[in-house]
Order: sequence, then structure tokens, then C-alpha cells
Amino acid sequence: MQTIIHLSKSSSPVVSCFILLFCLFQPLCLCPCLPSPVSPLTAECAPGRFGADCQHSCECENGGQCDRQTGQCTCLPGWIGDKCQTGCALGLFGAGCEEHCDCAHGAPCHHITGACWCPGGWRGPRCERACLPGTYGENCAQRCSCPHGTSCNHVTGECGCPPGFTGNGCERTCLPGTYGHNCNQVCQCSGANQLCHPVTGACSCAPGYHGKDCQLECPEGWYGPNCEQQCQCLNGGVCQTTTGSCGCPPGYIGADCNTTCPAGRYGQDCARVAFCGNRGKCDPVTGSCVCAAGWKGEHCEEGCEQGRFGEGCLQVCDCRNGGLCDTLSGVCTCALGWSGPHCEAACPVGKYGANCQHDCLCQNNGTCDRVTGSCQCQPGYYGHVCEHACPPGYYGDRCQQTCDCRHGASCHPVTGHCLCPRGYHGDLCEKVCDQGWFGDSCQQACDCEGDSPCDPVSGQCLCPPGKTGAKCDIDCRANRFGPNCTEACECRNSGQCNPRSGHCTCLHGWIGLACQEGGPPQPPHHSPRIRREHRARLETSV
Repeated sequence: MQTIIHLSKSSSPVVSCFILLFCLFQPLCLCPCLPSPVSPLTAECAPGRFGADCQHSCECENGGQCDRQTGQCTCLPGWIGDKCQTGCALGLFGAGCEEHCDCAHGAPCHHITGACWCPGGWRGPRCERACLPGTYGENCAQRCSCPHGTSCNHVTGECGCPPGFTGNGCERTCLPGTYGHNCNQVCQCSGANQLCHPVTGACSCAPGYHGKDCQLECPEGWYGPNCEQQCQCLNGGVCQTTTGSCGCPPGYIGADCNTTCPAGRYGQDCARVAFCGNRGKCDPVTGSCVCAAGWKGEHCEEGCEQGRFGEGCLQVCDCRNGGLCDTLSGVCTCALGWSGPHCEAACPVGKYGANCQHDCLCQNNGTCDRVTGSCQCQPGYYGHVCEHACPPGYYGDRCQQTCDCRHGASCHPVTGHCLCPRGYHGDLCEKVCDQGWFGDSCQQACDCEGDSPCDPVSGQCLCPPGKTGAKCDIDCRANRFGPNCTEACECRNSGQCNPRSGHCTCLHGWIGLACQEGGPPQPPHHSPRIRREHRARLETSV
């Protein structure tokens, strides 16, 4: 395992790493870490160790990072292999060796950085330029020793250019129609569509032509020398027969015309700008707007009119009973009191409101309005949910009619029919029970002795004077009189009390309302005083 550190110009490799540094053409150095099975400050394995209890040593090379659990190596750019032991193949570089070198004239590149290593005679970031006139060789560091005015080969330093090249630095190929040493030979190619090799003078077809005399243009889909390369143009792009470059049709761009114009652009080379509102899309070829569902108009600025939906508002809604149609999907939003895909179904009994999702709360057989849920009460009931019967004295629809019952009778809350209390009858309860009858609707017969009436409510016998008992069949006992024998007699001196009227019948010479005056005759020998005392004793004894 190794660690990357940064060094300044004054940094000491020995001080920084304590052992040998490996530097990568920049102030980044790889330092082998000190051996330690487990880091003292964490539970993770120290660099260079992996596995359970960090008992295994990592085998990654060239700065590869070791997974602390599996030991798998993650290689630095420029290296591959299970141990990062292999450098990138020629022509490749970077992470995973997946990048291609971009060096001219067959120059290799550094397997880590991709920097080009120019062969002798070439210079530039891509080795694309020949050495300046008068120089040659590796890094163009050598000076030519040719006589004044004589060119030097930029690769070998030889005086005079090799066949096919010219210029002070031999950096240019021969002009068309010439070839050979110093380009002093004239090509012998007869066809107008033929090219002469600058070194050998051999004739070949120019790119875009083929045939014995190079008189035939490349067929569609082919290009290059002898038409041997296949065009890669997509989406109707036109391939140039000489270079293979694609001429893209309106609406497409890219080297092979594979890219549609970005949003809001259209036409040749996507140079024109279009505006399509409300998520509308611009046709990359014509620039016309393709409106999203629910919109229409040249710039998709208009919503669908009522009853239309979908792309271009071309579809007709099928929402009934006042339902509203979604302009995008055509889905119906039903009016209150209706449901179904097309709002075709009225709410069933007991349901109301949007999509009939609410339960009616009406009591006592009240009917529910399927739109608002308000209750229509049956006669005899009122209240928000018909929860109240009509109050006493009222009946009928919404309890607006007044009862006309007598003697405190209530009426039926629905019909207004009088509900007579015990002891009364008649349509208005205006009649007391006939004598001999009592109770509800006066349908019970009194059970009293003789002609004694009974209470029309309770049926209790109302005894006449001189009678008592549940059935008025018992005579008043002595000293009691009147209805039901409830009165006490006031007769004195053994006077007899009439059980009906309470009148006293006096005896033995007594007179007065209560037989309290007079008395029986007195013997003559008695003095007045004795007679008074005797009368007093008699009165006291009564």
C-alpha cells in the first residue's frame, strides 16, 4: 500500500517518506506506509492490510488501493490487472486504460497522463508539427549542417528532402501533379479524378471516385478512396463522398446527424428558435408546435373548450348531468349527486354529494337530497336530520299545523288526530266519559254498587252520601255520614245521626241541631242546683 503526498521544491524525499519516493512527473509522490496491522485510532485495517483482523497483506502494485475487506485492488490511472501490475497497452492511457492516445505520426503516449512522446523530427502537444527549418531529431534539438539554401530532413538531418517532401524543413508534401526527389517529377495520371502518390508517382482514385479510370462517383452510402468506407450518417443525413462528413437535414445535428434539435430549436443546423407554451413540443424540422393534451393554438396558448379534451382538443367529452371533463385525460368530474364514469348514475338512497361518497344522516324516514344532503322530513318531524317529533300542540308537514284538542289532549304529530287523556272522548276530546264509563277512550265500565258513578279518569267509585267501600256497597258506620262516609257526626246526648245528611234525631227530651239543649224531665224534690249538676254530668257523658 502506498500514500500520495504533495511536495514543494524544498521538500526532502527522505524527510517526507523516510524511504524511497516514486514521483509521477508532478509534485505528487507515492510513499510506502509503515507496517502496522491495525490503525491505532480506528477499527479499520491500516493501509496495506485487509480481511478479518487485518491478517492479510495487500498485493496491489504501482500505487493501487487495496479494499480493506476483500483485498481487491483499485488501480491508479495507467495500470490494470488484478494487482495493478500491467501498464496500459500502446495507444491507451488513463483510468482502466480506457482512453485513447491522440498523438500524430504514430507517436506513443504516456500510459498514465496520455502525454505524447514525439519521435525524432516532430514536435507539438500531439507531435503534429515537424521540427522548425534548420533543426531535426529528438526534441528537434539537433541543428542541420547542410550548405546554405539546402533543406535538411527534419527526422534524419540529411541534406535535401526525401522523395515526396519539400520546404525548408521538408515539412510539406509535393504539390499536386508532382512527385519524387525534390518533387521534380511530373505525374502521369490521365484521369481528372486521379491522384498521384507524392513519393512513387503511382496513380490512384481521388476520394469519392472508383472504377478503372476513376470515372465513377461513389454510390450512396459509401465514400473515400475507391469508395471503400461506409457512410455513418443517420436520420437521412447526406454523406459527402470525399470525406464521409454528413450534411444533416433540418431538425438534426451532430457528426452523424444522430442528435435531434434541443427543445425550442428547429430547422437547418437547429438555428431557428420556436416557442411552444404549456409543455408543448416544437417539431425539430418545421418548428410547428405539437401541443400537450388539453391545449391548442399556434403556440399551445389556448386550453380546450368545454366538451373537448386530449391532444389538439380533438376528442369529445362524454360527461353527463353537468359533469365536467378533464381537458387532459377526458376523465369526468361529476356534479354533486351523480357518479359513474360518465356521471350517468344518480346517487342511491342514503348517499349524496361528490361521487355519492357521503352517507345521509336523515332519521325517521326523512329523505336526503342527493346533491346537498339536506333532509326532507316526513310529516310530524323536524330538525336538521329530522331528529325531533313535532312539539305538543303541533303536527303535519314541518310541524306548521296547530292541534285543536281540548282538556290538554295532545295530537298525533303526523295526522293531527287528538290523543284524548283518560276520561275524555270525542274528535277534539271535548266530552267527558258518560256516567258508568271511564279510562282511555271511555271504554271501561264502572264497577260501582247501584247507581254510584265512578271517576271518569281512574274509575274509582264516587260513593253517594251514606255509602263507602271500593264499590260503594258499605253503609256508613255510626257517627259517620256523607259521601263516602267522610264526615263525622256531631249529635250529642245519644242523638241518632242520619248517614246521608248528618242530621241529628234527638232522644229523651234533647233538642237542638246537635241535641245539645234540654234534656229528660227532672224529679220535683231536686233543687235547681242539683238539677244543674245532674245536667252537667249528662252532657259530659255524651
